[in-house]
Amino acid sequence: MIVSYILAGFVWLIFGMVFGIYLGITDQLQFSNSHAHANLLGFVVSVLFGLIYRNWPSLLENKLAIPQFAVYQIGAIVLVAGKYDIDRGGRGVLAPPGSMIVVLGTLLMFWMFARTKAEKPGARQGRAS
Repeated sequence: MIVSYILAGFVWLIFGMVFGIYLGITDQLQFSNSHAHANLLGFVVSVLFGLIYRNWPSLLENKLAIPQFAVYQIGAIVLVAGKYDIDRGGRGVLAPPGSMIVVLGTLLMFWMFARTKAEKPGARQGRAS
């Protein structure tokens, strides 16, 4: 899960960078909102979730860990697609459900984290705290 989240984050980062370079080269700055959402929701939050899983390893034992990852990533894709549609003048019908799916993925992470047994961040076998 840790590696999945961080790899997903890097995929989002590469996408966001390439998309941003394309927007700058083609002078299509009306898509800057889509670009920002891809980088923030995709890269930043994905990597942060990966680091949370790394620092609280008991989260990985939760049966919701894989569904939480899937829900969040699907939500981010749907939301960014909706933002892109809005930025190009469309109705952005994907943005509202994408937003709700992202919130659901975040609430799942919150729920799992809030119910995690107290442990020192980063505490692992064989590692001094």
